[in-house]
Amino acid sequence: MESCFQSRNGYLYCIVLMAFTTGMRQGEILGLTWNQIDFDNKLAHLKETKNGTPRSVPLVAAVAEELIRLYQNRNPAKNLVFASKTACGKIDIAKAWNEVLKRAGIEGFVFHSIRHHFATLAARSGASNLQLKTALGHKTLQMLERYTHLDVETTRHLSETVAKQFEASNERTV
Repeated sequence: MESCFQSRNGYLYCIVLMAFTTGMRQGEILGLTWNQIDFDNKLAHLKETKNGTPRSVPLVAAVAEELIRLYQNRNPAKNLVFASKTACGKIDIAKAWNEVLKRAGIEGFVFHSIRHHFATLAARSGASNLQLKTALGHKTLQMLERYTHLDVETTRHLSETVAKQFEASNERTV
């Protein structure tokens, strides 16, 4: 994140922070317009998603603050949140993203990997399948399974919790 903050691309830090904290797709983020941002409720309303179903995404305080900063310094003639400085369309972050990865010494990590990382961390934090499916905008649990990458240590606490409940229910009173 420090490399993103240091990037010459003034949007990259906010874009990556938004991806890490929401699990939004790169195209969803880059396609955001200012009228889709609800500053009062800290939400991004996605009208066009990959699966065709609109959804609202909560924004953490740090993202909301970055968006406010960008909004205050925006070109009012451009409606895109991450508007190109020279053209009227979306920006291309490929060059800036690759420079950041190189500077940070990260290999084999593509932008879409952030979405997998979000899903895995949220699942490790106890998010239910329904919560994850909703957050990521998936229509099926099968798709969700492709995004969450849990190891045995992540699920160990489930066995320990069940064992404690089992032991407690089978204790003999003296």
